[in-house]
Amino acid sequence: MMTSQTGKRGFTLIELLAVIGIIIIIAGFVLTVIPGLQEKSQSKGTEALLGQLEIAIDQYYNDNRSYPATGTETTGIEYLKKALAPSDPTAKRYIEFNRDELKGNNILDEWGNYLVYRNPGTQTSTTGSYDLYSAGPNGTSTTFGNDADDINNWSQ
Repeated sequence: MMTSQTGKRGFTLIELLAVIGIIIIIAGFVLTVIPGLQEKSQSKGTEALLGQLEIAIDQYYNDNRSYPATGTETTGIEYLKKALAPSDPTAKRYIEFNRDELKGNNILDEWGNYLVYRNPGTQTSTTGSYDLYSAGPNGTSTTFGNDADDINNWSQ
């Protein structure tokens, strides 16, 4: 800080530019880290949803001695949703969905993509009987749940 000839104290232009430059560098660092954190958060949220669904499916199996059937839609999940969270108020509910986890008869992952359910599954050696997966952030799965970014119930 300098004192001018009139006795007033203030910051020089160089000092102000240095502080602004430091703020810009810090902001740039923070803005490059945030997208990675959001991606990790969405992945963890989808893994947690799959875990909750697995528990609900196991409870359904214990009560009914069979897993819910695969639906007729391409995701196969609409029958699973109806079995675990029936609209009949007298029927047993195995899971409560948040509004943002549903779209029609489909269950959504953290990216807004449909989850996929198959019974019988193709990974039965590791899951028992059914496959449950998210196509991940890109929303597509060319290997039925085995793409690098897919999140599934057989590799957790």
